[in-house]
Amino acid sequence: MPDAVLCHILSFLFTTEAVKTSVLSHRWKNVWASVPVLDLDEEEYDADMNQPLYNPEDCFAQFVNRVLMFRCSGDIHRFRLATNGMDDVSLIYAWISTAIRRNVVEFDLTVQRSTVPPFEIPKSLFMCSTLVRFKLWLHRGIRVMIPTSSNCFPSLKFLHVTVHFPDSDSMEKLFSRLPVLEELIIDGNFVESTTSNLDISAPKLKRLQTELRVFKHDMHFANFVNYVCQILVNVDAPNLEELDICFDPLVSFSLKNAKCLRKAKIDFFYVEELKKHDYFLGLADRIHQIFAGIYDAKYLTVKAPLLAALDIGHQYLLPTFNNLNYLELQLHTCRCLQSLATVLKISPHLEQLKILLNRKHMYANENNYSDDVDEDEVEPEWDAPETVPVCLISHLKTICLWDFKGCPDDMEVAKYLVQHGKALNRVTIHTPFCENKEMKSQSATALWSNVSKFPRGSKTCEIEFQTII
Repeated sequence: MPDAVLCHILSFLFTTEAVKTSVLSHRWKNVWASVPVLDLDEEEYDADMNQPLYNPEDCFAQFVNRVLMFRCSGDIHRFRLATNGMDDVSLIYAWISTAIRRNVVEFDLTVQRSTVPPFEIPKSLFMCSTLVRFKLWLHRGIRVMIPTSSNCFPSLKFLHVTVHFPDSDSMEKLFSRLPVLEELIIDGNFVESTTSNLDISAPKLKRLQTELRVFKHDMHFANFVNYVCQILVNVDAPNLEELDICFDPLVSFSLKNAKCLRKAKIDFFYVEELKKHDYFLGLADRIHQIFAGIYDAKYLTVKAPLLAALDIGHQYLLPTFNNLNYLELQLHTCRCLQSLATVLKISPHLEQLKILLNRKHMYANENNYSDDVDEDEVEPEWDAPETVPVCLISHLKTICLWDFKGCPDDMEVAKYLVQHGKALNRVTIHTPFCENKEMKSQSATALWSNVSKFPRGSKTCEIEFQTII
C-alpha cells in the first residue's frame, strides 16, 4: 500500500500506538512520522511501570517531545493533547506553539488539573489563521486572556467547550469574538454560587447546543431553598438554524434575532426539579424567555414538563409559532397532558404531530428510571380545550402516538384528536411489544377495537397500529 494509505490508517490510532508500528519492519520505520494527526493522551500513554523512580508526567513529556522532534516537517491537521497537568507549564505552551507553526486545523486541548502558575490559553491560539475546529476542556484552573486585536479566531467554524466549575471571567471572555463560527457546543457543570454572564455574538452561527448543569448542594440533601438564577446566557445569532438546549432551572437563556431558526429542541436535566418549580425564583419567566426566542422555528421537540411548570398567566403569554410545521411533544407524567392543549393553541399551522406518551419518572439524561405509575390511581389530567385549536381544523395532517398503552387519558386524547382533526390523513399508534402489567394496558386487539370506533373528523383519515419492538 502507498504511504499515504498507511498514514491514513495510522491517523485513527493514538500516537503511542502509531509509533509502535515502527518496529514492524523497515518499511514501517518512519511511516508514523508523516501522519498528519497527533493524538497525545497522557492516560493512554503506555509507559514502563517498572522503571526506577518512575514519574508518569516526566515520561509522557519526554515522549511528546520526541514525537514532535522526530516527525516530519509537514503540517499537522489535527492535534489532540490531553494531560493531567504539567509542573512545567512551559512544556504545554511549547507543544501548542509547535502545532500552530505547523498550521494546525483541528485542536483538542484538555488540561485536567490546576497548574502553578495557572495555565493560560496562549493568545497565539486565538490568532491562529489555520484553526477551523477547537475543542477545549475549561475549568477553574485555566485562564482565558483574549488578545486586544479584533482578529480573534479568524477561521474558526466549530467550537466545543466543556466546562467544569470554570472561572466566570474566563467563560465570559471566551465567547466574545467569534466572527465566522458556524457551530458552537457548550456543556458542563457549575456550582449554584457561580455568577456568570455569557454574551455570545456570532453573526454566522448556524448550530448551537448548550447543556449547562448547575449543581445544587441543598437539593441533593432534600433541603430545598429558594434558588436564585445567577448564570445568564445571551445569544445574538441572526443566522442560527438549529438550537438544542438542555435546560437547568438556574440558567437563564435568551435568544434574539433568530429569524432563520429551522429546528429547536428543548430538553431538561431533572424532572423532579421542575415539579418543585416554586423553589426556583423566576423560573416561569426563564422558561417563557426560551420560547419567546424560538417562535420562528419550523420543527420543535419539547419536553412537556417545561410547559407544565408554567402558571396560567405565563401560558397565555407564550408566543404564537406561526411557522411551526412539525412538533414532537414528550410527556413524562399525566399532569403534562394539559400541555398538549397549550401547544396546539399556539401552533396554528401545525401539520405533523408526534406525542411520546411514555410516563417515565426519570432523570432526562440518565438510565435510572422506572414505570412505577399506576394509571388507575392517578386523577385524570386531560381536559379538552373549550375551543378547538385552529391547526386541528385546517392544517394537521399526520399524528403519531408513541408508546400508546390505552390508559383512560391516552384514549381521551386520541379520541379528541381523531374527532376534531378535520384535515387528518393518517394517525399512527405505536404500542409496546411487552405490555406493562402495572399500567394494566389493554391488548392490541382491544385497543384497535376501541380506537377504530372513534368518530373521525376527516373522511380521509386512516388509523394504523404498529408494534414497538
